Amino acid sequence: MTTNAKPIADGGAVSSLSSSVARRASIAAKLIITTALALTPLTAVLVLGWIVRLMRRETVIAFVCHAHACSRGQAIVRLGSIDPLQAYSRFPGWWSGLWQTIVSGLKAFLVLVMLTLPFGALLLLSWWAGWENSFNKGYEQAWAGPAIALIGVALAIAILSHLPMAFARFATEGTVWSAFDLRRVRRLIRAVRWRYLALTIVTVLAAAPLFLAQIAPTFMEKINPKVLTAGPDELRAIAGRWHLMATIYLLVVLFFLRRWAARLYARAVLSEPDAAGPFVRETISTIGLDASDVKATRRHWTGMVSTSILGCAAWGSFIVMLYIAQFANHAWWNWINHALIGLPWVFRPI
Repeated sequence: MTTNAKPIADGGAVSSLSSSVARRASIAAKLIITTALALTPLTAVLVLGWIVRLMRRETVIAFVCHAHACSRGQAIVRLGSIDPLQAYSRFPGWWSGLWQTIVSGLKAFLVLVMLTLPFGALLLLSWWAGWENSFNKGYEQAWAGPAIALIGVALAIAILSHLPMAFARFATEGTVWSAFDLRRVRRLIRAVRWRYLALTIVTVLAAAPLFLAQIAPTFMEKINPKVLTAGPDELRAIAGRWHLMATIYLLVVLFFLRRWAARLYARAVLSEPDAAGPFVRETISTIGLDASDVKATRRHWTGMVSTSILGCAAWGSFIVMLYIAQFANHAWWNWINHALIGLPWVFRPI
C-alpha cells in the first residue's frame, strides 16, 4: 500500500498540473482570437455574440449557485449533470457554436442600435449644428445646436440608465423585444438598486481610459517626440500598437462588466419573478429553484430616488467625457457607437 501511494499522488498532481496548463492555454487562445476579431467593426459582431452567450451562461450559473448554495466552480459541475442545461457547463466555444454566435451577435447589434442610435444621432446633429453655425456665423440659429444637445443628453441619460439591465435581460432571454420591456427592466433595477448603481459607476470609470486613448493621438508629439521624425510605416506601427492595447483593455473590461451585469440580473429576477421571461422561468424550474421563496428587496422611496439621481449623474459625466474626447479628436462614428456600450470596436486613428 505504501509503495503505491506516492505514484498515485504524483499522478494526481501531474493530472492537475496538466489540466491547469490546458485551461490557461485555452484562455490565452480565446483572448488572442477575441482580440483579433475585435480589431475590425465587421468581425466585432462575433465578439458581441460571444459576450451574449457568456452572459446567458453566467446567469444560469448564478441560479445554480443560489439554488444549491455552492461556489461557481461547483455550480458548473452541477450543470453538467442537468440534461437541458449541460451546454452551460462548458465555456462558449468559437467553432462549435459559430452559427449561434453569429445570430446572437447580429441580434445584440440590432438591440444596441435601436437603443443608442436615437440619442447618438441627436448628439451628432448637435455637434454638426454647432460647428456649422460657428463657421457660417448664423447667429439667428445659434440656439439649434445647444437645444438639440440638451435633448440628446437627456435622452442618453434616460436610455443609458436602463441599458445594462435591459441588455442583460436580452442576453438571457435571447429575444430582441425583451430588452424593450422597460417597465419590467425598471422593476429589476429597483430590486438591486445599490448594486446596480455600483455597476454604473464602475462602467463610467472604466470608460475614462478609452476616452483618454481617443484624446492621446492629438498630443502624441508631446507624449512620444519620435513621431515628429517617424515615417508613414512607423506611424502606422505606433497606431497599430495603440489600437491593440486599447482593444485588449476594452475586452478585459467588457468581460468583467458583462458578467457582473448577468449576475445582477439573476439576483434581481429572483426578487422580481414576475419580471422573468420564458427562458428564465424554464431554467428556474429545471434547476428546482423556487423563486417565490426568495425574500423580496425592501424598497424605500428615498433609496430609489437617491440611486436614480446618482446614476443619472454618473451617465451625465459619461456624456461630458464623450464631448471632451470628441472635441480633442473628432470621429463622427463615436457619437453613434461607443465601444463600452455598443459594438466592441475601438476606432483606429491611422
